[in-house]
Amino acid sequence: MAAEVPKILVVDDELEIREMLELNLRLRGFTVKTAADGVEGLGLVRDWEPDAIVLDVVMPKVDGFTVLPAFRRLTEAPVIMLTARSDVNDRVRGLEGGADDYLGKPFEMVELVARLRTRLRRPSLDQRKQLSFGDLAMDLQTYIVTRDDERIDLSAREFSVLAALLRRPGHVFTREQLFSAVWGADSDVDLGIVDRTISNIRAKVDQRFDNKVIQTIRGIGFAVRD
Repeated sequence: MAAEVPKILVVDDELEIREMLELNLRLRGFTVKTAADGVEGLGLVRDWEPDAIVLDVVMPKVDGFTVLPAFRRLTEAPVIMLTARSDVNDRVRGLEGGADDYLGKPFEMVELVARLRTRLRRPSLDQRKQLSFGDLAMDLQTYIVTRDDERIDLSAREFSVLAALLRRPGHVFTREQLFSAVWGADSDVDLGIVDRTISNIRAKVDQRFDNKVIQTIRGIGFAVRD
């Protein structure tokens, strides 16, 4: 059986860079999609689930540093950041924010490809196809959710919110963070949709069980924890 072709997302506001990267990466055997800004990139991370991300730092709407944490709430696919800046502090900021690698502009395509292939060979948490917390489990391929081996039916948005929480058990997500990760920062839906979705998830996941795993942290947001 043929190996699965890696999916690479390129997020860069420069059309010339996007077209160059898309052409060269396709020629080297990757499947590629591109986004012109962080907001568009976030939607593709959420819906397309790339295997690796090439992310520019300086972009309109949402820059690379700002959108990187939102990416990390959705995926742990390796992220290589691109920048024309040479400031060491910028590189440290990117790496501490969740980036896996950093490449300065201009760069050689052979080096970017080598770094992508190296990162793709390394196992990542996102290569797990299941998320779990206690007796609550989610299959990211089949979209099946169970608790105590009892199947739970969730809508697509409910599934995405619960997956975001389960990727980082114990971490407190604000409403704004969940909204940005699941609906998109540019969505015209009101922020109250987060509370309504959490309420729906609780009714399905927690209501029949003594141990409530979805916790409200008053004045901050929500977390999955005992």
